[in-house]
Amino acid sequence: MKLSYYLFNGNVRNFNQLILPNKVNEENNYFELQPNNAKRDFEFKVFIQRNRSKEPKWITFLERDLQIPNRDEIKNTVNSFVVLVKVFKDDTPYFFAITGGFGFTAINKNNLENNFGLKVALNSINTKELKAFDVRNIDLKTRQKRILFNKGSEIGEFDLDFEQDLINLVSGKSKNQEFGTSIRGSTSSLSLNSDITFSRLGEKCLQILDLYLSEDYKENFGFIDNIKIIRDPEILTVLNQSLFNALRARQSDNLSLAYPDMIEYERCSSYQIKRGHKRKETTEVTLEDLYALLDEQNVGFDSPHDIEKIKITGFDDADSPVTTAVSLNHFVIYQTEYEQNTYIFSLNNWYKIDNDYMTRIDNEIMEVPLVENEDFLTEIEPNESEGSYNERQNSDYFLCLDKRNFQVTNTRSKIEICDLLSKDKHFVCVKKGTRSATLSHLFAQGSVSMILLKDSSEYRQFVINQAIQKFPEGNYSNENFPYSDCTLVYAISSAKTTDIRRNLPFFSKVNLLNHVNLIRRLGIKVALYKIPVHGDICDTDESEE
Repeated sequence: MKLSYYLFNGNVRNFNQLILPNKVNEENNYFELQPNNAKRDFEFKVFIQRNRSKEPKWITFLERDLQIPNRDEIKNTVNSFVVLVKVFKDDTPYFFAITGGFGFTAINKNNLENNFGLKVALNSINTKELKAFDVRNIDLKTRQKRILFNKGSEIGEFDLDFEQDLINLVSGKSKNQEFGTSIRGSTSSLSLNSDITFSRLGEKCLQILDLYLSEDYKENFGFIDNIKIIRDPEILTVLNQSLFNALRARQSDNLSLAYPDMIEYERCSSYQIKRGHKRKETTEVTLEDLYALLDEQNVGFDSPHDIEKIKITGFDDADSPVTTAVSLNHFVIYQTEYEQNTYIFSLNNWYKIDNDYMTRIDNEIMEVPLVENEDFLTEIEPNESEGSYNERQNSDYFLCLDKRNFQVTNTRSKIEICDLLSKDKHFVCVKKGTRSATLSHLFAQGSVSMILLKDSSEYRQFVINQAIQKFPEGNYSNENFPYSDCTLVYAISSAKTTDIRRNLPFFSKVNLLNHVNLIRRLGIKVALYKIPVHGDICDTDESEE
């Protein structure tokens, strides 16, 4: 039988803290089941939701133009259950919830133990029978993806980027068939297919608890500790205050929102952001929608604890909730510095970058060369657009290719070669400021262009046609393109006097190194250049993409 297990953190003292009372009540057809006389070796409470029915949203779409016999009988019916379990290990109480159907929407996710399901899965899965990973990159511009194999595979076959990818789900076959057959663990839950009876739930929870507390995962998955969860309450207090201050100031530079679970939330067609009786309806969850709720409806937002009081629920086409009411903190991604350490808030956890990992990244980024000519590009003026800046560079040395995009055949995609092409075959991509989200776009622009240059004869000819008009002596040839003479230059403006390689946000460094390695494998050089700034300029970006 496949069940979902949840472990609650040490703040929980009783069963009432495990569930949401506004969900588990008779109004929602939830009823508590009473035990029979059989004795159990664990404490428990059981609630079932029986025959909760609701008219499907699509019925109104059809009834406008069609006759529907027995219309009132067409209902979506839901049946669910929640089992709450208390067990003891070394005289310490531990609380679990086990759910079926939509029972997961009734539990209090704010009290869950972080990384529970993921650790249990990594400690119990057969490393040669891995089936799927969900990962998100450690950056403010978040990319989430699922890598799935139809047959069990080893981790090397998944092509994970251990420098950038934060694992938030893993699934595969258990190495101990008595524990279970198939396992899927996420940051908050464990889905386990096992031969289980109700009377053995206490035993199963203790078995799961032992796996959660084990560190066996380090042998094959030790890389996940490059980014470590912070548990020190004093540091967490400071970091949570920093996050609250950023939200209160309506920041966007080091802050973004992303869905906690890509599979769960892809079923949603609309969302509700809510604080008390005040709410904002939206088709996507964005910072703009959050700030609109706070500003337009004068929502109270006075301390870090208020972050948890803002709830987000996803709904399907029938206007039925398909996610639990999840607190805002599960959606937030935030990067900050504290006492010379870098921290990121993601998936309701604070992570600290491992010092050895950080030192290695800093050392590797310093090995990316700078353009040797300090006057390679001119100063940028305050508030000058990227387009204007590109157009006024030395026209004898540079060909401005800004907005001269290549239309990829049979697609709607348009690829920008670069912003400036130099006489010496520098492909220059320009970006104002050092915001992580926009730098991500810059780095991808450069690597995509260079990969197409190598792989697409049509794209290569398009580049050659542009280049030879300006630089006929450039020795460009489609068959024998001078890749080794080319340099992809990331030119980034900054008002800081320090080396541009030291100015980049940490996660931008990680991202950049990934793209540098991609480009170098093509036989093309990569360099950085700091665009000097005339006067003072904020690290913001114009809408010049």
